[in-house]
Amino acid sequence: MRILPADPVHAEVTRSILPVVVGTAGHIDHGKSSLVKALTGIDPDRLKEEKERGLTIDLGFARLRLSDGSWLGLVDVPGHERFVRNMVAGCTGLDLAMLVVAADDGVMPQTIEHVDIVDLLGVRGGLVVLTKIDMVDPTIAALAEEEVRSLLRGTVLDGVDIVRVSSVTGEGIPELRQKLESLARTVEPRRSEGPFRMPIQRVFSLAGIGTVVTGIPVSGTVRPGDEVEILPLGERVKVRGIHAYGGKVDEAVAGHSTALSVPDAKEAGVHRGMVCAAPGVFAVGDAVDIELVTTNRAPRLPHRAPIRFHTGTVEVRGHLLLLDRDVLEPGQRVVARVELDTGLACAHDDRCLVRLQNPAATVGGGRVLRLSESGRYRRRDLGAELTAIVAAGDRPEARIEHELERAGPAGRAVDDLSRALEISDERVLEVLAAMPRVQLHERAMRAFLEGFVVTGEQELLASVEKMLARRPEAASVKRSAIRATKTLPQTLVDHVVDRLQASGRARAGRLGQILFVDRLKPLAPALQERLDRVVAECERRGVRPPDAAELAAAVGLSGDALLSLVERAHDEGRIEIVGEHYYGASVIRTVLREVRRNCLAHDEALDIPALRDHLDTSRKYLIPLLEHVDSLGLTVLRGGVRRLLRSSDLSRELAAEGD
Repeated sequence: MRILPADPVHAEVTRSILPVVVGTAGHIDHGKSSLVKALTGIDPDRLKEEKERGLTIDLGFARLRLSDGSWLGLVDVPGHERFVRNMVAGCTGLDLAMLVVAADDGVMPQTIEHVDIVDLLGVRGGLVVLTKIDMVDPTIAALAEEEVRSLLRGTVLDGVDIVRVSSVTGEGIPELRQKLESLARTVEPRRSEGPFRMPIQRVFSLAGIGTVVTGIPVSGTVRPGDEVEILPLGERVKVRGIHAYGGKVDEAVAGHSTALSVPDAKEAGVHRGMVCAAPGVFAVGDAVDIELVTTNRAPRLPHRAPIRFHTGTVEVRGHLLLLDRDVLEPGQRVVARVELDTGLACAHDDRCLVRLQNPAATVGGGRVLRLSESGRYRRRDLGAELTAIVAAGDRPEARIEHELERAGPAGRAVDDLSRALEISDERVLEVLAAMPRVQLHERAMRAFLEGFVVTGEQELLASVEKMLARRPEAASVKRSAIRATKTLPQTLVDHVVDRLQASGRARAGRLGQILFVDRLKPLAPALQERLDRVVAECERRGVRPPDAAELAAAVGLSGDALLSLVERAHDEGRIEIVGEHYYGASVIRTVLREVRRNCLAHDEALDIPALRDHLDTSRKYLIPLLEHVDSLGLTVLRGGVRRLLRSSDLSRELAAEGD
């Protein structure tokens, strides 16, 4: 694709582009390039070597003007068996295929392989072009047609129209042009929503423009000024300009053969096989899990067979790992893993192709289930997991449910789900909102299957019961103790605690406590009487409060029996625990008012000796008490001086009560 200046003519002709791309397929010397030139007036053979040898070596591009003035993109591929890797790269993003068969030759070896490739890559339709009809009589042409129809039975091209043409005389070209246009208008455009992704077909440099990458976007859109990421390099560059079909455009759209000017990429080593994508969305991995079907002509493939793996525009060598058998027979459909020699970028539901390393021949293809990292695996377990992905289908609800089942009680972050499904965070949230069996922890933006949440809540409450078994009257535990629970992932613990708080079954207490409201059931009369005695003693002692030993001696209780009642009184807000001492709640409230009054009388700085004398207490009690007041947010220690936080909620609350 050439980058042309945005003159008025080109601005006019590029105004309307049909988001459909047609590609050629067929044996060498069957007239694919001549056909493209006859249709469009553009010679797709751009390389000097191609023109000298009369042989298509690499991909060629052209555009066909339709009856309403809009444009249809054409990709011409090489037919020689040595350049099948280039042919496969050209099939990326194709919507329709023109299978070109010479009337004088009929079906040839590369005709067969190209049909397999078009079928395995899921091209959405097409037609057959019988070329060179000026060189044969009608009987020979009819035999060639019958041979082609037989070859296409059971493929995506089964039953398509066959158009007889001559690129030399022009016979049939108008009819072919009309049929191509009619067929292209029946194709549903590729989705332009979602993150941008474009497998790179060509990379070149132009004077005054710099590096240009071309390809057919498979999803999303991109505009000049947007940032894109080159994968697997991980380099981020800005798009400076966009061209399509001979002119400058404002937006690259899925289904348009597109050239992006990315001058910042000149040092990044960009080449065919890489992917230009929205930053931070798509992953890179060196293992690909696939759903694979082998051709009826394929040989038997053993576990760990060396292969060439094609997806997008990349070819990578690797090994085919069979998960439920040791040998893969021709014509079988399986789930499998491909371990690659180098990492690549691809996405769920991308079409893929498997070819032998030696001899290089197409043996199967299918679709990507997910991109992974190589490492240890159990063949049977991995096979069952991939089978579940296939069963989940392509509905985002089903795929999210599968991902959450796989994640278990740990759940999955929304951005993780976004990457796994290659959709936006907003779309993930939209889907989650319509899934009654899924819960979203909004603070952490993490999703869980409801079953794991219910089980997690039961386990967490059972853990709290166990922690408080020796203090049955208590209702709170430290949040840090809940975090130490070994049976539950911390992500689920956080969600369950927040859920309990939102429902009123738990609430945050002071000093990092979580109070479980259901445990605040009424006490038996005898226990209630003991609790009241504990509170009364703490109130009686005022600002010279008891410690545990003193309280035990005063009320006749000790050990867990005393601690259980002390914690219950604290949970009810009737006492405050300050260091090793126990204050009555009303005593603390009086202290808070006195601290505020003292600060206001001394330019908002606390006069500690004056407060000590006013309260008639000692340093032993006063220092921990003032640190406690700091923790409540009434005062703050700065530069050795404790100052009033006048705008704090507590200070305003005290002011409302009256000084």
